[in-house]
Amino acid sequence: MKFSIFLNVAIIIALLSILIISVIAYIEGDLVYLSDQFIIGKCVIKEMTGYDCPSCGLTRSFVSIGHGQLVKSLHYNIAGLLLYILLISQMINSSLFLIRKKYSPHLSRFNWILGIGTCIILIINWILHLF
Repeated sequence: MKFSIFLNVAIIIALLSILIISVIAYIEGDLVYLSDQFIIGKCVIKEMTGYDCPSCGLTRSFVSIGHGQLVKSLHYNIAGLLLYILLISQMINSSLFLIRKKYSPHLSRFNWILGIGTCIILIINWILHLF
């Protein structure tokens, strides 16, 4: 039980950190900056191969969502909005676990379906960008 509590606290902290970074980071050109000198989100696969990976554009998509630019986020990666919703939903479910000592079955099912759907969309989006 202690491990479950620790795990859910770690999940909440990690997801909350991602959400906070998406709000304070900014996009300039094709790069995402956390401060004037610190660049985040450069895709190593794209740098090495010249091709997008399935998650290319997710960082810029998250930052766009964090700034309320939903249409722009879809331009970077169409699965970004779904993944952002999944992160928020999982953070809520982990918080419910800490309060009630059990997950919400409906929210867990929603997260599972949304997670599978997001993976499928990521793969389809990647294939479409390759051709």
